[in-house]
Amino acid sequence: MPDLHASPAAAAGAGTTSGRWFHRPLPRPGARIRLVCVPHAGAGAAVFRPWAERLGPDTELVTVRLPGRESRLREPPVREWPALAREFAAALGEQVAAPYLLFGHSMGAMLAYETVVRPLARPPERVLLSGCRAPDVPRALPAIHRLPPERFRAELGRLAGTPADVLDDPRLMGLLEPMLRADIRLAESWWHPAPAPLPVPVTTFWGADDEVAPPEAVAAWQVLAPLGFRGHRVGGDHFFPFLPHGHAQDLLGLLNAEITLCLPGRRRSDGP
Repeated sequence: MPDLHASPAAAAGAGTTSGRWFHRPLPRPGARIRLVCVPHAGAGAAVFRPWAERLGPDTELVTVRLPGRESRLREPPVREWPALAREFAAALGEQVAAPYLLFGHSMGAMLAYETVVRPLARPPERVLLSGCRAPDVPRALPAIHRLPPERFRAELGRLAGTPADVLDDPRLMGLLEPMLRADIRLAESWWHPAPAPLPVPVTTFWGADDEVAPPEAVAAWQVLAPLGFRGHRVGGDHFFPFLPHGHAQDLLGLLNAEITLCLPGRRRSDGP
């Protein structure tokens, strides 16, 4: 049965310009809800691929592919928040049917915020913000996006978000470094001294050992969530959603519970 909430552009699929933003690793056209996932700085849609089979059968995973990586490698990265949020919001409106939840990790959570505070034709049921300080909280670590190449790559390795085999490949780093710097510049410069509240309910996730987004910096989101707030602690460091140990499984269990609460026909609950 066709989805009556989808726009004509969504039906056209990934061949459209807006379709380049999204990948559905396990298409479920009959799903009752979609989980749209935005990656962290320097990452692509592929980081969420292992999640597809671990979500409930009522959920379709829709991963976000930002300009400058994967199949969009030849496109220049977007270097300013207003342009990035505007383009992503337009693609969401054309390609993602309601109802959906919007998940973002680190810089991906920043983009989720920047997008949802804009007027959207179909806002998400809820935003799920992972490993991200609130917009009025200063960053916890020194900026690295202007460091010379060797120091920049060393800091990327220390943060553990970029695989060692990528950092050790001069040709590959030559291709990826402009995108990595652009992403990290966006994340490090993100700041709103008087941020707008979110117009949808909010759930946050934080790593117990996260130095980039410590617990108190993530807890500050509650003030910006007048329509409902929940917060969850998960073991691990800043990249807890993607660690090979049990932390990613813990997060997926929490995500499935959040999705279940947002399924059509469910009564919303925003307890502690």
